[in-house]
Amino acid sequence: MNFLINFGVLLGTLYAARVEAFHNPIRKPGPDPSVVFANGFYHLTYTSYDHIEITRSMTLGGLLNGETKTIWTDKNTTRNANMWAPEIHRIDNVWHMFYSSCDSSLPCCDSCHTRVLRGCNKATPFDCTYTHLADLVPPTGSQGGPKSDFAFSIDGTYLEIPGKGRYHVLSIINKDELQSIAITKLDTTKWTVDGWHVISVPDQPWEKNTTNSNPNSITAVNEAPHPLYHNGQIWLSYSASYCGTPNYSLGLLHYNGGDPLQASSWDKKGPVFSQANGNYGTGHNCFFTSPDGHETWNAFHATSNPKGSCGTDRFALAQKVTFTSNNSPQFGIPQPLSAVLQPPSGE
Repeated sequence: MNFLINFGVLLGTLYAARVEAFHNPIRKPGPDPSVVFANGFYHLTYTSYDHIEITRSMTLGGLLNGETKTIWTDKNTTRNANMWAPEIHRIDNVWHMFYSSCDSSLPCCDSCHTRVLRGCNKATPFDCTYTHLADLVPPTGSQGGPKSDFAFSIDGTYLEIPGKGRYHVLSIINKDELQSIAITKLDTTKWTVDGWHVISVPDQPWEKNTTNSNPNSITAVNEAPHPLYHNGQIWLSYSASYCGTPNYSLGLLHYNGGDPLQASSWDKKGPVFSQANGNYGTGHNCFFTSPDGHETWNAFHATSNPKGSCGTDRFALAQKVTFTSNNSPQFGIPQPLSAVLQPPSGE
């Protein structure tokens, strides 16, 4: 009898482990992923180009075939093309969707701007009906480009710094016509932004790496910022070397205090995460918290194309982030798609 009981316990343990474990990708296609956990569900959105959709699942691995619905389409031709990089953020208990899009009547991509949708104050972003809230573009004279009059912007995110305020962080074209990371004050009562301030330019070799790339690939790029909070420390991750190369990688900007609008307040480090194990172009990430709130996870996209890709052959993956004793985040390396991974704690 004891043998049968022990055998049953063993089978139960093996079954539970098999059910809980998952392997990447968590969504295919899944470029530019954004993941949040709320009310018992993981919620994932990603670039779908002509609409925005949310997928949900009670398990991380279940997002691969999770329940999906379209939450945004747009008939306004000034903003209904190239809907890129949607991000889910809860601000003042209301779900919002930050994204960028372009004018469908014009060639891509000078008309692209960062925008925000307003959802609802329900338990999850899946439950909301979304409406256009604002285009997050500052006045002419405080924009990008050599004359500060170029309004192109993509990959907008939301950042909050205690004691300093709320910020919109995004990718713009700087005065030297390089795609750079910029920050601006964000007024969430009027939903307006101040002028853009560049805090990172692609000035390091790894930020303009075209080794093993298509010879026509763009070189220097900084884009796709996303905040990371841990034990009172704040970082911005970002992506560099362009999605169309295998070298698309993650860097970090660590906030060291002072005025967040000044580049000197951010210390650059990188690359902290780059191609490995058949995953190329590992970038455009987000961070999300495990169901029990104890772990931080990194969701990112990659492609199996050795030359990199900016297309629909990119898939979403997720891996746990660890921290050193001095609170420095450690990303590890991208695991092969065959790797069996334990799910976030509390799942």
